[in-house]
Amino acid sequence: RFIVHTCFCLSAVCGQRLPTVENITQPRSRIVGGSPAPPGSWPWLVNLQLDGGLMCGGVLVDSSWVLTAAHCFSSWTAVVGEFDITKTDPDEQLLKVNRIIPHPKFNPKTFNNDIALVELTSPVVLSSRVTPVCLPSGMEPPTGSPCLVAGWGSLYEGEWEVPLLPQSTCKSALGKELVTNTMLCAGYLSGGIDSCQGDSGGPLIYQDRISGRFQLYGITSWGDGCGEKGKPGVYTRVSAFSDWIQAEIQSEIPAKIEIETPIFGRKTCV
Repeated sequence: RFIVHTCFCLSAVCGQRLPTVENITQPRSRIVGGSPAPPGSWPWLVNLQLDGGLMCGGVLVDSSWVLTAAHCFSSWTAVVGEFDITKTDPDEQLLKVNRIIPHPKFNPKTFNNDIALVELTSPVVLSSRVTPVCLPSGMEPPTGSPCLVAGWGSLYEGEWEVPLLPQSTCKSALGKELVTNTMLCAGYLSGGIDSCQGDSGGPLIYQDRISGRFQLYGITSWGDGCGEKGKPGVYTRVSAFSDWIQAEIQSEIPAKIEIETPIFGRKTCV
């Protein structure tokens, strides 16, 4: 996530995770107000690496496709099934990136349309701990709905819960000229819980009350500080890009994308 100081479902099975996960204690995450996630609880979370080092998060939306933020890129590899980035986990798969498709209207100055697709060179091997999330379907969740956010802001997967905020509140808090209709806000105006360094491109997840499946509602994009009072986090609204995502994944003709020098994620928060 960058800091500014200014369902259709493409897989047969998506949005499901282990009904029970091992309850273990791990070192606290650097995600502001978050807590470590048990292994296997985020089977769609992807670790995007540049030269072997974590740079951004991503979300598995199909066996060969990862959705992330457009502001993240250069030459990357993707790691799925990972829990502890200091060692090789049993379910870990390291895959090379075939091509990166930033949204054609992404604006690196305003972060409008901050979304990108990553095609892997080969499909991941799906399992209970490596599975895609569902893309949005039907009506958007109402304001105040609790959503889950996960990221790689520490050595381990971290997670936290934040409510969706009204668009009017988002604009008032961060500036009506900065928050567009392709963005949404989630968090607490009281502060204390937020995404931070290393969380860019990670998921904002809503669990459908009827099906129980997890849907990708937002992509961690930008914010004013980390967990500061009156400054909620800003996420790319995935439902605004459903047609683009589906068209790119189903396209048979690879697009030639020139990737410029990467704009790295959130600034370090002290």
